[in-house]
Amino acid sequence: MKITAIFYTITIAFIMLLSACTDTKQQEKDALNEVIKVHDEAMAKSEQAINNKMMLDSLVKSNKTIDTAQSKKITTNLTTADKAMEDWMHQFNADYTGKAHEEIIQYLADQKKKVTEVNNRLTTAVSESNEFIATQKK
Repeated sequence: MKITAIFYTITIAFIMLLSACTDTKQQEKDALNEVIKVHDEAMAKSEQAINNKMMLDSLVKSNKTIDTAQSKKITTNLTTADKAMEDWMHQFNADYTGKAHEEIIQYLADQKKKVTEVNNRLTTAVSESNEFIATQKK
């Protein structure tokens, strides 16, 4: 009877250990997915920033009455926000080999914060440029 109780105890402990490992891997996967979700939003805005820069260039060349100082400021904001996206992508590393679960979760939380800041910069720059372009096309 004692051997059966020990066997059950060991089996339950083993199942709990496997379950804990699975939970940490799932937490890491979920945290990475959150970072990727924000990244994907920012990438779409980055593409819009590039398109808006091209439209601004065309407007400046074709419209002699355009506010060139404002256009340059907006173009600089678009370029800076797009560059921030490129910089974030170059420093991001999804290889966690040899890192503890807590380190991975902290790294991904930090990266989510950074890419969210980049996304916000892109949102502001694209919004500002959309408004300016709309007023110039009239």
